[in-house]
Amino acid sequence: MYKKLLFDQKLNSDTALCEILPLLRQKNYAVEFINLDNDTQITDKDTSLFIGTDLDKNIICQKLKLDFGLATWQCNSVKHIKAKYYFRQPYDILNLLTSIEEPYKNMKWLTTAMEMQFIAQAGLAYTKDRFDHERFTRLSEMAAEIMAEYTDLPKEKVQNLFCNETGYQTPKLDTRSVIFKDDKILLVKEIDGRWSMPGGWVDVNQSICDNLIKEAREEAGLNVVPTRLVAIHDRNRHNTPLYAYGITKIFMLCEVVDGHFNPNIETSESAYFSLDNLPNLSVGKNTEEQIRLCFAAYKDKNWLPVID
Repeated sequence: MYKKLLFDQKLNSDTALCEILPLLRQKNYAVEFINLDNDTQITDKDTSLFIGTDLDKNIICQKLKLDFGLATWQCNSVKHIKAKYYFRQPYDILNLLTSIEEPYKNMKWLTTAMEMQFIAQAGLAYTKDRFDHERFTRLSEMAAEIMAEYTDLPKEKVQNLFCNETGYQTPKLDTRSVIFKDDKILLVKEIDGRWSMPGGWVDVNQSICDNLIKEAREEAGLNVVPTRLVAIHDRNRHNTPLYAYGITKIFMLCEVVDGHFNPNIETSESAYFSLDNLPNLSVGKNTEEQIRLCFAAYKDKNWLPVID
């Protein structure tokens, strides 16, 4: 991944971009604004990314063999501009750099098991041949055996967790209700003592907004109205531990209508926290970076959602 970010000099006065520069520097990324031309000497091209706004700079990057990202928020049109990355707003840059690069790297056993289970599940959903049904069933069993071998989980448990769904395999949906009061974010304390934004799996009979409302009511005792989308994340690019299936996480700002917290079977406490005073987080559900993203969206009424 990149260590240096080179910005077109034209972006030096971009107010929105200036907001994330301190965050980039905090994470030890070198940041420079340059007038890129064909004679520019860049010694560490393999770890540098140039972010510009026009086709001319894109062509120069191609000649220099330098990765190019297009700042589309400052670009009139993307026509004919083939970039490695398209950034719709500055926080897209931070989102890229804080993502887990190649989350399945060096885990061939896991990707093999996942692909086997995907093929088996789709085959069982669509085949009408009884012999193929037997073959796909065996393929699913083999995927479970691989998972059990490398995770030390009983094969039966793996089959229940990993091989128990039917139909064409797609990512699961997880929603998080982003609620603010007095410039602080609402978190709920889970039974294990860690904190998260109210949320959970989207139930089969719920829409995204329905689920946001339901989870906020169940976990925080609040009646809310979803208002603005913050981000859509591929969980395995941002959260740990790594899961053996896809999860799409949806963060959405919500306004409180009324209500109050009552302890329940999922959460024991709720409280509002400032960004510099966060509690022990349930990082599988929300990280500090994701909460920081929510603060940025809360403060910006013209926020463009960050989407992986």
